[in-house]
Amino acid sequence: MAEGNETARRGPYAKTASRRAEIIASATAIFSTHGYQGGSLRQIARQLDLSLTTVMHHFPTKVSLLAAVLDQEDRSDPDAEERSRRNGFIPMVLGIVERNLRRQELVRMFSIISAEATHPAHEAHDWLVNRYAAVTTSYGQLIAYDRGAGRITTPRDPELLAALVVSGWEGIQIRWLTDGLDPVQAMRALLVDLLRPV
Repeated sequence: MAEGNETARRGPYAKTASRRAEIIASATAIFSTHGYQGGSLRQIARQLDLSLTTVMHHFPTKVSLLAAVLDQEDRSDPDAEERSRRNGFIPMVLGIVERNLRRQELVRMFSIISAEATHPAHEAHDWLVNRYAAVTTSYGQLIAYDRGAGRITTPRDPELLAALVVSGWEGIQIRWLTDGLDPVQAMRALLVDLLRPV
């Protein structure tokens, strides 16, 4: 009864958005605890007391749900660009690297899915291509801003530098997950060498 009244007030779209948010929150908790391979759509459905069909109506595959989890994690830090413009690109990136130390399973899941999704036939391939394009463009703009503000001295193309930062970051994360390389120290060295801060 209460659910029907809420639907009447807010409409079906609000209910759908709310349900998607619940599923993403459950998936984040389960994937973070059990890893991507250890979590399942069925487990998420059980946790929310939903049918598997309901979960799959919103996320037809586990990969599509993982993409939604990772996208939400990206959006969970909406002030990153503002911090970069205020304090500099290098401190902003290092802050995210430090935050990722507390999100090891999510970083591991992204590393696995991004490697698998390099194949053009993979269902997450387009998502990965679009994500790289968006992040590279955004970081390129922030690097150009820092150069204009006199914070860095590199003469190289900002978009190329952004692509190198993203690629280096992902390689460093894999080493961190594999053998414990200090990701903050490694990223600081990479950023200093690439961007030449004042």
